[in-house]
Amino acid sequence: SSGINAEYGETELKSYSAALRKSCSTALSPQKIVAAVKKVTKEEDRTKDVIIFGVPEEKGECATSKVTDILHQLEEKPQMTDCRRIGQQATSAAVRPIRFRVRSSDIVTQILRKAKRLREIEGYKTVYISPNRTPEERASRKKLVSELKEKRSGDPNSRYFIRKGEIVKLDIESLSFSSTNS
Repeated sequence: SSGINAEYGETELKSYSAALRKSCSTALSPQKIVAAVKKVTKEEDRTKDVIIFGVPEEKGECATSKVTDILHQLEEKPQMTDCRRIGQQATSAAVRPIRFRVRSSDIVTQILRKAKRLREIEGYKTVYISPNRTPEERASRKKLVSELKEKRSGDPNSRYFIRKGEIVKLDIESLSFSSTNS
């Protein structure tokens, strides 16, 4: 009896293994696995990046010192790596953004929370800080911001802002929040 079970079990294992190999060969091809790992790795890398827009560009500048000055205004002193201007150097008046990396995504979150303070500091009113987004995230954000501008111009007495990927309306009279996507 045990010989039959062993033989049956072995046959069952072989057929299960063959079925699994056949069904997973296309779903989990080595190329797809590598692509998925690369995507996750890139996303993880982006979570430690910060982009600063609107910082005037000068010949022979040190991007690191400019970023350090901005972060000093926010009372932040993180360790930075890979601090540089990104994009093609243009001959026009276009200003290239600065990208830098910090040790953890928690530090990025801390910087982003304080970023709106720059609007109130003379000399930094046109400087904006944002996370490093993928092209898809940038397109989605751009659409969301244009919807936000429409709502603000259509209803100037209310306060609208973006929170967690949605446009939120602050009802000033009752001091309550409500999502506008409902």
